[in-house]
Amino acid sequence: MKFLQWLHRWTSLIILLQVFLWTLSAAWFTIMDHDGMKAHQYMAHGDHSMLNTTDMVDLNQFEHHFTDASLVRVQLVDGIPQVVVRYGEDEYEYLHGLTGLPWQTGEAMATRLAQASYSGPGDVKRITAIEETWELHGWKGSAWKVEFGDDLNTRVYVDENSGTVIDHRNTPWVISDWAFRLHFIDYTGGRNFNNLVIITAAVVTLWFALSGLILLIKLLGSGEMRWSWRKVPMRTQAGDSEVNLVTPKHRTILQTLQSNELPIGSGCGGGGTCGLCKVRVEDESLPVTDAESELLSQEELAQGIRLACRHKTPTKGKVVLQDNAARYELELTSSRFITPLMKELKFSVVTDEHPEFKAGQYVQFLIPEAVSRARPDDIPEPYHGVWESIAEVEFEHSEVRRNYSMAVRPGAEELVFNVRYQPTADGAKVPGVGSTYLFNLKPGDNVVVEGPFGEFVRTDNEQHVQCFIGGGAGMAPLRSLIQEELESESPRKIEFFYGARSKQELCYADEFEELAEQGKLLFTPVLSEATSHCDWDGPKGFVHQTVENYLKDVDVLSRDYYVCGPPAMLAETLKLLKSMGVPDSQIRFDDFGN
Repeated sequence: MKFLQWLHRWTSLIILLQVFLWTLSAAWFTIMDHDGMKAHQYMAHGDHSMLNTTDMVDLNQFEHHFTDASLVRVQLVDGIPQVVVRYGEDEYEYLHGLTGLPWQTGEAMATRLAQASYSGPGDVKRITAIEETWELHGWKGSAWKVEFGDDLNTRVYVDENSGTVIDHRNTPWVISDWAFRLHFIDYTGGRNFNNLVIITAAVVTLWFALSGLILLIKLLGSGEMRWSWRKVPMRTQAGDSEVNLVTPKHRTILQTLQSNELPIGSGCGGGGTCGLCKVRVEDESLPVTDAESELLSQEELAQGIRLACRHKTPTKGKVVLQDNAARYELELTSSRFITPLMKELKFSVVTDEHPEFKAGQYVQFLIPEAVSRARPDDIPEPYHGVWESIAEVEFEHSEVRRNYSMAVRPGAEELVFNVRYQPTADGAKVPGVGSTYLFNLKPGDNVVVEGPFGEFVRTDNEQHVQCFIGGGAGMAPLRSLIQEELESESPRKIEFFYGARSKQELCYADEFEELAEQGKLLFTPVLSEATSHCDWDGPKGFVHQTVENYLKDVDVLSRDYYVCGPPAMLAETLKLLKSMGVPDSQIRFDDFGN
């Protein structure tokens, strides 16, 4: 009898717990809409384009596949015709419509297909080859998992054998999936209400409930689940007076600083990939995260330097800002195109104090919530052809922060920036918010910036040649560094290799060619897309290839290298320098990819 009472008592607890789970999961189903539960918030709906098979595909080359086929159709996948052959009810074969070979979806194509099916605000941050995943119940095969950096942690799965976008997954879907499991007591996720798991759950739920209760009590006792407020002492590295910030304990240090308008560098939005939000925390018990082990040096870690985005607000010790940054108001004095898609913006400083920065550093522009036009009004006539494909539309955007490097030496009366327009990318609804807003500024308009930030500054070895390697918008910090070097008391020898696709995109070419004629530097522009009709006698190809040919005949270890430009160009150049044995201490770079 005592055993029956004991069992009855605990069975009542299990029933009570299940009632609670039913109520909780039902509430989630009420809140979340149908697209949300299917992870289709950012899905761009569309089907494969069907073809007139006589136009692009010769089906005669596929005759041996059609013997037992029950269905044959032709469709476009990433602009390529694909032949789909079905055998029986559910066996499929996918063939390349032009070659007749089995279809293969590579990493680059999978990325494009995922972007085409995606309509959210994020960019691709990772792509992984997989053969199984719990997020696609019942699916088997080989696929690509494409992850986007948005607020929902969207993941797009692309089948490798067919190029089909299998489905989208995100954090709300994970919550919905678990809500289904809890609501129907189906922890396998198979939507099968008569399975061994449900039967077993009836026996072991007692221990689940007991252990869960213990863990809940432990969490409540530790304070991790409480919404409490505390004062956090913070000060700048320069030794300014301390300020006490009142903040919820669950916030990260970065969120605390930003919410209190204390400027701090951050290029990845708190994702732990850029390594810019450095602070010194006077708390020896603070652990070192994986991101910090990768992005910070051992010397920095030993000094208590941490990434503000990786840690919750500390319960003890002070937080010391590493960059003594400030906020400035700027007024646009002039704006001009220097390439078809790049503008030079010059600003005067409205605030009383002028920013003190080092060459190579950047500031954060606070782009306000506004309505921006996709095309500016002042496009020069020679560049009209480049802008023909950009729609003349207006769009609303929320407040964001964007980083831009100074393109002028320290001490100049005006601050100069190079802003490259970012057209609408695959899967995106609007063009680049920051560049579009800045492109439409008129002389007299004001903006707010924070900074300066960054460690892309000159070395102090007076004997080394200064070798600058750049491309595209990487011109801005390199121009600042070169100007600062030329203004120094004893300028070191300068070599400047700059890559662009065409002559129109060679910004500041006249300026550097004049400096080269004066013997102040060696300037080598390189065009990657120079045609036979182009009046160009200089090096052609990629800039890192020209650098490689040049370095074969010089002492590579007698140079300090500064690299800045598009991610692909940066990666190839750093790979080249590593292969030539150049030590890290002689390489400085600014990674726009982060």
